[in-house]
Amino acid sequence: MKVKHIFLLLLCGFLSLASCKKDDEPAGAGNYTSGLFVVNEGPFGGTGSITWHNPETGETVQDVFARANGGAVPGQFVQSLTLHQGKGYLVVNGANKVYVVDAVTFKFIDTIGGLALPRFLLPLDNNLALISQWGADGLTGSVLKVDLNTLEIVQTIPVGKGPEKMIRQGDGLVAVANSGGFGVDSTVSILNLGNTAELSRLVAPGKNPGSLAVAPFAVGPLGPYTIAHCRGSFLDAAPAGWVGAPMAIAGISHAIPAYGDDLVAAPDGQTLFFAAGGKIYALDKNGLSARFDQTAYGLGCDPATGYLYCTDAKDFNSAGEVVIYKPDGERVGAFPAGVAPGEVVFVR
Repeated sequence: MKVKHIFLLLLCGFLSLASCKKDDEPAGAGNYTSGLFVVNEGPFGGTGSITWHNPETGETVQDVFARANGGAVPGQFVQSLTLHQGKGYLVVNGANKVYVVDAVTFKFIDTIGGLALPRFLLPLDNNLALISQWGADGLTGSVLKVDLNTLEIVQTIPVGKGPEKMIRQGDGLVAVANSGGFGVDSTVSILNLGNTAELSRLVAPGKNPGSLAVAPFAVGPLGPYTIAHCRGSFLDAAPAGWVGAPMAIAGISHAIPAYGDDLVAAPDGQTLFFAAGGKIYALDKNGLSARFDQTAYGLGCDPATGYLYCTDAKDFNSAGEVVIYKPDGERVGAFPAGVAPGEVVFVR
């Protein structure tokens, strides 16, 4: 990282201005015990960042990682953040690393290396986690099993192209959305937690599934179905999405006339939301409906209030914004974020 070459200069500057920075430091900085984090991917050729926001006070803190670590930056394309057992796992796609930080202070602890375009981390328990990665060519996808105690890779499981988000299913399996990476895929890999091997790949009617959710309102012989949201492919002249159960099980299959992203669940799980074509859609037992108009590069649903947090990346080169809505479409408020805000992670 370039920061290694300027670390001493940053450190000297930090020490000389320490008293001034302390006076100007936001009240909530360094104590992120509640609220939410926004993962800002950052611009091409620049660095990503983390924004923290407290909905109760309205306070927002930018550049959380830099503030906690002497001005150091995480690197290009900060992809995701997972909080687990008092630690935060910050996946930086362009740096091919996962930074481990203290979940409360965001101070750097350690690094998981040896990765190739990593995307998301899913804890299995207190000792093991899975990391999805696209591979150096963006097409040779795999899921890594990582020992959280040693931070070493202990197994590599080949899956489809461009594996993205992963979820645990009620039957003890893990589902992986294969988003196509730099190409096209239409599958969801199913992994066995016992030996973490790929059991099967389900084929979805849409292209490039990027996110998954379990739907309690859609139950089959084996329990609730896993719903996939297919983004669509930019290789098509008119990218179109799809949402439903892979292989269109039980008729849960809906074409979306626009490229989209993210799939999140309401606190009770009875409604799923996703963004596509400048609108926020809802999927429930009554089917699919467009709830309200809002551009969203990423989407989060507050597990306490059910409010929807829509990340607006604007032009992907200047500061973005997070706009907050009630599920019925009533706008609640907004707050500023970094460049290309994507994931929203709640601290509850």
